[in-house]
Amino acid sequence: MDALPNLDDPNLYREDKSGLYKDLAKLPGDYPRPSEGYPAPYGVIGLGEGWWPAELLRSRLPDTLARGTTFVLAGGFGLGRLEGLLTAARAESQRVVVLGPGTEAEVKLPAHPLAPYRYLRFVLDAIGEGALGEAVDRALAAELAALRPEVPTENNPAKLLAWGLIERVPLWVASDRYPMLPQALQQVFARIGKSLSIAPPPGALEFFITALEARHEQGDPLTALVLGDDAYTRLAEEVLKTRVAEVEKIEPQGAEGPIPEALALWYRLAWTAYYLALLYKKDPGDHAVLTKLREAAE
Repeated sequence: MDALPNLDDPNLYREDKSGLYKDLAKLPGDYPRPSEGYPAPYGVIGLGEGWWPAELLRSRLPDTLARGTTFVLAGGFGLGRLEGLLTAARAESQRVVVLGPGTEAEVKLPAHPLAPYRYLRFVLDAIGEGALGEAVDRALAAELAALRPEVPTENNPAKLLAWGLIERVPLWVASDRYPMLPQALQQVFARIGKSLSIAPPPGALEFFITALEARHEQGDPLTALVLGDDAYTRLAEEVLKTRVAEVEKIEPQGAEGPIPEALALWYRLAWTAYYLALLYKKDPGDHAVLTKLREAAE
């Protein structure tokens, strides 16, 4: 491999043609605000970029909806699914609010690797959970202080982790406090870092114990990233120490509750993916082919 870039060189960030580091740096608080009130109770549906925030929001919403408001986070390629979901939502809701980049969206949210945060924050404000949204913003702001490009590598956990992941494949292991976080990280790592990672199934101890038994060498390029601390992650860590090249534990700093903690971890790994893309000499912004596919699918 050729000499790798210096992440502490300010000139390096000129290679970020899309200016993604600016979006990362301004993300806490960067979301559209609701301009009106919406009738309760609330429901949520998520596609594409909206699937993970919808998953997080379900922990704050009832399982059934009786003529209130359904928020449709339409952040992906509809491909016929969106029309059916909208029909079902309108049948059981007094109001349907579509967020996303498409023509049917009432609240416009451009397609973007960081869009999950913006979907989440809009809906939290819209359903009267503004205090939780503010806790999310505080958690991201606390992370940002140590992650921005101006912070040198030795003091920057995202830069350090990016260096540790060169030529490695991350294997995500997350506490049950963080619903579907491994899959969300797999998505953001692909979108920004242009790199493969592995999100095992929920309750994956059986997966960890058996997946590498036949071919142990497949574990050589894997780094297990353990997110959070509970009985499950501690046991998974013990198992994986004998099966992958390296195990690294990552915990949120100063966040208040499962959703702020999950967003803080997602944000730190988004920065990590950003630095890894630069080390691989790839543009961290969206791939041109992805943009063309979105245009064709609208």
